[in-house]
Amino acid sequence: MSESHRQIRAIARAPVRAAFSAAVLLFLGTGCFDTGGGDGGTPTPIVVDSTGDGPAAAALGTTLREALEMASSGQPIEFDASLDGATIALTELGEAHTILKGEVMGIANTPSGPVSYLVGYFDRDYGRSALYAQKNVVIDASALPSGVTVAWMGGRTDPARVLAVSGDLLLRNVRITGGVNLTEDISTPDPDDQPWTLARGGGIAVWGLARLEDCEIFDNHVEGDFDPSRDRGAFGGGVYANLVRMERCVVAGNSVLGGGAAGGGVFAVGGALDPLTTSTIDDSSISGNRIQGLFTYGGGVYSDGGGIGNRKRLVVRNSTLAKNLVEPAPGLPPFVLATGYWRGGGLYLSNGYVQIEAATIVENEVYGVPRTDDLDKPNLAGGVAATIGNAHAVEDMVIGHSIIAGNTVHEIGGATYDHDVFTGSSFYFRSLGYNRFGVVDFSQILVPVGQPTWRSLSRRHFPQTGDLEDLSIDEVVERTSGIARSSHIESVGADAGQLAILHYAPWDRALDQIPDAVYPVHEVLGEYAVGSGGVDDFLAIVLARIEDEYALPGFAASFAADFEAFLASVDLDDTTPGNQPYTDPLGAPILTLADTLWFGPAQTWPRELPNHPYIHFWHRLDAALAVEAIPGMGSETLGDAAWSALFSSGPLAENPDISTAIWSQYAYDVWLEERDQVGLARPVGTLGDVGSIERP
Repeated sequence: MSESHRQIRAIARAPVRAAFSAAVLLFLGTGCFDTGGGDGGTPTPIVVDSTGDGPAAAALGTTLREALEMASSGQPIEFDASLDGATIALTELGEAHTILKGEVMGIANTPSGPVSYLVGYFDRDYGRSALYAQKNVVIDASALPSGVTVAWMGGRTDPARVLAVSGDLLLRNVRITGGVNLTEDISTPDPDDQPWTLARGGGIAVWGLARLEDCEIFDNHVEGDFDPSRDRGAFGGGVYANLVRMERCVVAGNSVLGGGAAGGGVFAVGGALDPLTTSTIDDSSISGNRIQGLFTYGGGVYSDGGGIGNRKRLVVRNSTLAKNLVEPAPGLPPFVLATGYWRGGGLYLSNGYVQIEAATIVENEVYGVPRTDDLDKPNLAGGVAATIGNAHAVEDMVIGHSIIAGNTVHEIGGATYDHDVFTGSSFYFRSLGYNRFGVVDFSQILVPVGQPTWRSLSRRHFPQTGDLEDLSIDEVVERTSGIARSSHIESVGADAGQLAILHYAPWDRALDQIPDAVYPVHEVLGEYAVGSGGVDDFLAIVLARIEDEYALPGFAASFAADFEAFLASVDLDDTTPGNQPYTDPLGAPILTLADTLWFGPAQTWPRELPNHPYIHFWHRLDAALAVEAIPGMGSETLGDAAWSALFSSGPLAENPDISTAIWSQYAYDVWLEERDQVGLARPVGTLGDVGSIERP
């Protein structure tokens, strides 16, 4: 391989690899392996040799609680060989009012409705924790073949999360279980005081970087309140952390219940107030977790992208997300259920970027009462889902070499259907190729913008080399003898009561697909601009060119007539007689295709009412093209291939005032992962398998 090619490969991986390096360096730099004195060599570990808890146990040996109290910041806590496979039963409450950072939200009223905004991150009361430390913590059982289990024994009668850390945490070869984090009313007459403890992290809660290696986080539970004045929710049944770096872990059988509930297995804030930019889940299984609520997102994993206004990244690689469940909280009355949201059975993204590589995300389930919001926004979404923002919130959704199929939405009182990838209002969907998808829903992705330098005409860079969609789950994974399950962790998710799934063997159309060689991915970019004083009739030109390119006689006129009938039917104020249509920024009604324009402003345009007709146009065009079932055009409808066929660079013949620029651009070099979720070398034969597992 030439030196220049190696450099290209390094650059292509830089957003992820560089983040890994930065995470390690920062973690080391905070003193996690430095006792803060001495000769600067390897710090002396504190060795735990007792499975007990409390003063009586401490008299017989060094307990974990005692070691945690004695350790300086970052000083390793290790375990005597006699504790191999043992359970450390925690019975003493370490802290009744755990203090970690948390967000405080406000609500602003806008023309399109209330919009939440971030006030800031402040010290908040997270309630009861069995173990609590305000320093960097290292708990390392990697020298024990069977590791150790750390379990809270109080259950619901004496609830507490297992471990909370205000600082960075390194946890190796440790099982965390039995945590029960219940919110408590701590309100006072002062309206500015925190009204409830934060229900977050049933197993562990970390405000810092949580590095989990060879760990199991299971049978932990979080329950929040249903007070509508609450500005936050119940998060992270197993793990809640500002940043997550997880390797070879199992997070299963955890649950979250609350008015707002998210991250049944893992909730990653994503790096708020932190220079690090990437959370990672590698070689892991997130399965059989459950969330129940009214506003309910991410049965397996929730990523907040660093919080509102941030653009940080979650990477899921060589991992399985399966049988996670999103559903309403029990006992909610019908009129309340009619206002709810339930999205992302496997994974949900609310801000920033998500990158999914060599993953298997299957058989996650979402239940809810269906409705559509303004701009036909659905309140239900299946396996992998991104938010639909009133303003631009989600950046890119990048997926490669992954199986995402067999995820379902169950409308309570209605239909059940497959729903696997929902792009929400992402800026771009970017495929790395060789994906195996069931249903891909682009219905809410951000629409093209008539703004130079946005390069936004083609937002759906799909399909790429080797991509297939409309596949059933049984075409891509083997669900009889091909499923590996835990020996001891019980699911509370879509397969409640069964042993939690660890991974699936690929099958049929996922076998022997990916070349064991670097291949490039190119994407089509495009934009249009209207000259000063020119007329913007770009939408009419798009319709006419679609009619000609795809041999659809009458399509342009029919679509325009239907669209203008819709505009005439809009009534934005049902208290005033007659229809009150959309209006442009000067107050003129928007009733025709010619009136329908992109008005900006650039940063907040999706929430501005004058832009809603423009958004409706593109959504309705997608639906109309899907009905036409054009050969070679899949769920992406107007993707890279379509825009390349419809336009080229230069002034438009129909209207020289408008110029378009369309070009193909190198985006990535992509290659097969070296090993799969369980460490098997890829490929076994000539070509690699799609998904998290390489079939022997």
